[in-house]
Amino acid sequence: MRPSTTAATYPIAGDARERPLLAVWLSLALSFVVPVVPLLPVVGYVVRALTASERGDALPPFLADGRTLLRQSVGGSILCVVFLGLPLAALLVTVYGVVTLDASAGDLPTGRILAGSTATLFVGLLGLYLLPIALTVYGQTGSLREAFSIVPFRSIGGHGAYFFGWTLGFVALTVTLGIGGSLLTFSRVGPLLGTFVFAYGFLVATYLWGRAIARARRR
Repeated sequence: MRPSTTAATYPIAGDARERPLLAVWLSLALSFVVPVVPLLPVVGYVVRALTASERGDALPPFLADGRTLLRQSVGGSILCVVFLGLPLAALLVTVYGVVTLDASAGDLPTGRILAGSTATLFVGLLGLYLLPIALTVYGQTGSLREAFSIVPFRSIGGHGAYFFGWTLGFVALTVTLGIGGSLLTFSRVGPLLGTFVFAYGFLVATYLWGRAIARARRR
């Protein structure tokens, strides 16, 4: 089976079949009703899915070993906040500063605005680039300290195989976010359709990132 086909069918392959996909979909859909809380088990499951795909395994059951899933959800959320939350906060500060500038007071500091926005975007992409590595290491070791270690970032993140696989996953995620976001605009069924696309694309990207980590480690 070709890698592209394997990635496309990964969310519904394996012994668990479509059940993990449905669980992720339900959690994302519930987040429109109850903010944040339903997303926590999704983070923990992503840790498991990355670890499984890195080993070349199919998706594991969603709710197996609930205590471990809870621990991985908390640890994974901490990593997400560090790698993505801080750049997002910087972006919000930059946007707020631009919005509150008084254009009538004189020339706007365009150069500083562009420099700040570019730096924030770069840091955000870097955080997204390193996050799958950190989540995978955390899933394999259970240690946040190991997840923040510079060694896997340098050995895996600096490898061309990981860069290529991460780019494929990023493109897949971006495309599905665009399609899912468009579906959200439909009344009534929009959130259900959109979150299903989000869930499917998220698991495809997880598979591509996990396999990219595996290839980088082997070479």
